[in-house]
Order: sequence, then structure tokens, then C-alpha cells
Amino acid sequence: MMINTDVLIIGGGFAGVGTAQDLAKNGIKSTLVDKKDYFEVTFANLRNLTDPSKNKNRARKHYKEFLKSDFIQTSVNTLNDQEAELSNGDIIKFKRAIIASGTRYPSMSVAKSNHALTLEKRNQEFVEQHNKLQDAASVLVIGGGVVGVELAGEIASAFPDKKVTLSHGGEQLLDGFKAKAQIKAKRQLIAQGVSIEFNRRYQKQGDYYIDLKSGQKNHADLTFEAVGAQPNNEFLKPHLSGILNAKGLVKVDEKFTVKGHSNLYALGDIADVGEAKLGYLAKQQGFHLASIISADIAGKRAKAYKPNKLMALIPTGQSSGVMQLPFAVTTSNLLVNIKQKDLFINKIYKAFGTVPNPQ
Repeated sequence: MMINTDVLIIGGGFAGVGTAQDLAKNGIKSTLVDKKDYFEVTFANLRNLTDPSKNKNRARKHYKEFLKSDFIQTSVNTLNDQEAELSNGDIIKFKRAIIASGTRYPSMSVAKSNHALTLEKRNQEFVEQHNKLQDAASVLVIGGGVVGVELAGEIASAFPDKKVTLSHGGEQLLDGFKAKAQIKAKRQLIAQGVSIEFNRRYQKQGDYYIDLKSGQKNHADLTFEAVGAQPNNEFLKPHLSGILNAKGLVKVDEKFTVKGHSNLYALGDIADVGEAKLGYLAKQQGFHLASIISADIAGKRAKAYKPNKLMALIPTGQSSGVMQLPFAVTTSNLLVNIKQKDLFINKIYKAFGTVPNPQ
């Protein structure tokens, strides 16, 4: 079947949904394509894993319940300047296309699922993962970035009797953050009983993990690999491989335009925008891109996007966390608890013009 749309949006994460919702406000028709049938506030997933009683399944909601664009549940096989070939056999012709396909963790489905494509299956996936976590006496978390640090803290907070080890390949947690944030996060995790290992390169060998540097073995009951996020760019390689940089991210200018392709845009985790890969920033990018496209259609001049300095609030458990601001680093409960209340689930859905599902 042949489908026509003004704007094709590939990917229904923070960036794709943000763009779709704001385009609709300006009367611009768009079609969003995603392989799953639900949106989820991904940075609320880790607490959903460790303590599902807190926010239950409120982080996820069917696209059809709130999305203001057309929606097709499928994936894109190939893309060029004029059309996209979908895995269901349909062809979408467009005037503009937005690449917002994001990234994935090959072996950590709790962060972003690669297989649970319906809301019901995703909710069940969390039940199964939580049960595995409950049964484990020892847990190994590989990767000391934002996800690894938060996951180790959440596990230690919800299960203080478990042996939790956080292993990182570098010499400091939270690469790219200020030294003060790195130190404070480390102290908070240690205070909860988390053992932290640096300069480790664990690799799975049968039923255990071995550090390729020292030969040390870890026989944890359960392991989470919070490393190696990969861009979802396979559909670009047949016709548009030239738009990818050495890291597999799409090269864009200051208005998210794909370099060399005036009617293609890219944003969020898949794009080389020049700022941190965080959900709230992807949402902001989506809103800004909607204003750029709206202005372009109206024949007006649009403002370029200015990348933000790194700012993040990272929970290290249910009652602690580190907040990095452009001018300071703080562990103030007054500020940290702003996110601890519901992990910004309500705030995200409000920005998209809806509310979370009831508990």
C-alpha cells in the first residue's frame, strides 16, 4: 500500500513524540512509525524494575491514547530522500522525514526492550525481570554511566541485603560529569553497601563473567550490562550511509537538518546534536524541531538550536541522588526529591498534552 504524509517521523521516543505533538498544534499532518505500540518514560524504568509498587506501570502508555499524529506500528526497512519502505510492505512517501530512531542496549531489555512490542508484553517483561531480581542474592552491574549508577543505587535501596557490585571500565563513575558529581555519586553508592570496581572489562564466559585485564571472575546470580548503547541506524545504511559519522550517528546542522539532505532531519539519541543523550533534552529538541518545520512551511525564518550544557538529576536510590547544574553540583534533598516523587512521569506526559495511565 502507498501512503502519503507531509512529515514522516521514524521513532516514538521523547524526540519523535515531542515533534509530533507540537507539529499537530500548528496543524501540520505527520505520521509516526514505531515498532512498539507504546511510549514509555525510560528513565523511570529502573525503579519499575526494583520497586514496582512505587509507580507501577504509569511510565508507559499506548500511542493511540494520546498521540496527535497518525501512527503505524511497524519498523522501517530502508529510507531515501523521498520514501520509506516499511517492514509490513507499505511505502510511505513524504515531503519531510525526521529520523528519531534512538539507540538500544543489546543485552539490557529493562532499559529499552528489543522484543516486547506491545504494552501488555512490556509490563509482563518487568514482572519477570523483577522476579529474577528478587531471587538473586548477588547482582553485578556492568557500566558506571548514568544508567549503571542509577541501577546499582536502585537495587541497593530496594534490596539492602543483596550483594551489589558496580563495575566500570574507567577510573571514575559518570564519565563526562564534573568531578564533584562523580565523587558524590560514588560516596552515596558506597554508603548503601554497593561495591565499586574500576578499570574492569568483564566478558561473559559460560555462567560467569571474567575481567579480561586481571582474570578476576564474578559469579553473580544476576548481571545487567549497562554499556554499549548502539544507534538504531540499520535502515539508513542501504541508501544513506553517507550521513553517518564514525560512531554511527546522523550528522546534522544547527537546525537538525541532515547534512546534504534539505528535507531530512535527525534528533535525539540517533543524532550528533552536540549535547548529552538524555530524555528531557530529546524532548526539548523535538519541540524546537517542530517550530523549525512550522516556520519553514510558513515561509518564516527559524532560530537555530543551541545545545545545552550538561545538567542532570541522577537518583542513586529512593532517598539519595546527585544533581549537576551548569554552575554547581548538589545533593540537596529539596532538589533531589523533585524527581524522586514520581521520576518526572507526570511532567513528561503533561508536556505531551496528556496524563499517565492511572495506577
